[in-house]
Order: sequence, then structure tokens, then C-alpha cells
Amino acid sequence: MNPDLNKLQPYPFEKLKALLGQVTPSADYSAIPLSIGEPKHPSPQFVLDSITNNLGKVAIYPSTKGLPEFRKSMTNWATQRFNLKPGTLCSEDNILPVNGTREAIFSFTQAVIDREASNQALVLSPNPFYQIYEGASYLAGAELELLPTLESSQFIPDYDSVADSTWDRCQILFMCSPGNPTGAVTPAETLKKLIKLADKHDFIIASDECYSEIYC
Repeated sequence: MNPDLNKLQPYPFEKLKALLGQVTPSADYSAIPLSIGEPKHPSPQFVLDSITNNLGKVAIYPSTKGLPEFRKSMTNWATQRFNLKPGTLCSEDNILPVNGTREAIFSFTQAVIDREASNQALVLSPNPFYQIYEGASYLAGAELELLPTLESSQFIPDYDSVADSTWDRCQILFMCSPGNPTGAVTPAETLKKLIKLADKHDFIIASDECYSEIYC
């Protein structure tokens, strides 16, 4: 067995379920679930119709890359949404649909981390963080260093306080913008600074933007 499995912690929702199990809610109110975040609204009818009209395709294994038309749609959406120059993204080389971000982040980390590096691989992550950053790092054989997101730095890690020796060991920098749970958005100037650091110290920026569509 992989000894790094011993470093993993129970998932937060398991802890939350145990805590809630000790509470008897008032019968006068209905519960508002704020836990795992699964949808609580009916699926749009056009989605249900599309699934129904294509049930015959369930009989075959889907390709890992997904349909070319789907990848092209994703490319067009990202180009428009983030105001990219046409041609910045290639649907064949830059787009890969996944069943969930947790699985994607885990697989990505296993593929990227170099266990044989002269210095032990290091992953940097904001704190609080999405727990898969931790589990994926440990099971890839890397150390994890947490960067606090404090009010004094507008709930964004103080990247200027990170030593060059730490950047030298870093193989992946995880980012989450807008951040969870603060909603802090990393400024463009900070992103430019991090890209220069990544070029200088040869690490990968893994920008988790799963909340990019939550805005006022």
C-alpha cells in the first residue's frame, strides 16, 4: 500500500455530517443544506430533451477527449468569456472535458509531479483550500505548503513573502480565483507577477477557476 495514504484526512463533508448528527433541528423550520453543494433545482428541460434524444449513444464508450463539436464549443465559450485573442486556445491541444474537477486535479497532479527531482517536490496552495489539492499532492509524493489568505492581504496569499528557495522547489502552484470561501479575486498584476515567477523557477500554475461564473 502507498504509505502516503496515511497522510490523508477525512473529507470535510464527513466531518460536517458527524457534527450535524449531534444536533436536533427545530421542527418549526425547514433545512437549508449548505454542505456538498449538489444542485437543488430541476434540470433544464432542453438538457433532459437532449439526453433523451441521444440515449442510443449510451451503448458505446465515450472517447476521453469528448466530441470535437463539444471541445470546439468549449473553446469558443472560453475565448468569448475571457476576451482572449482568436486562436489563443486550440480545441485539439488545449481543451479536455472531465467528469469533475476533483478527478481532473488529482490526475493532473500525478502527471506533473516529478518524484525524482533533486529537491523533494513541493506544491503550494492557498489556505483554506479545496481538499483534493492536499490529497493529490501527498499521493504524488510531494510536500504541501499552505499560503494563508488573510484579511491583511485582501484574502489573497502574500506571494511576495515566499522565499526564492521555496519557489525553486515548487512544481505546482494551486490558485483559486474567485477564492472559496472569501470570494477574493486575484488582481491581474498579481497574475502577471506569478507568471514571471513560474517562468523563472520552472513551476506550473494550476488555476482552479470553478467559481468564475459566480459574480454580481
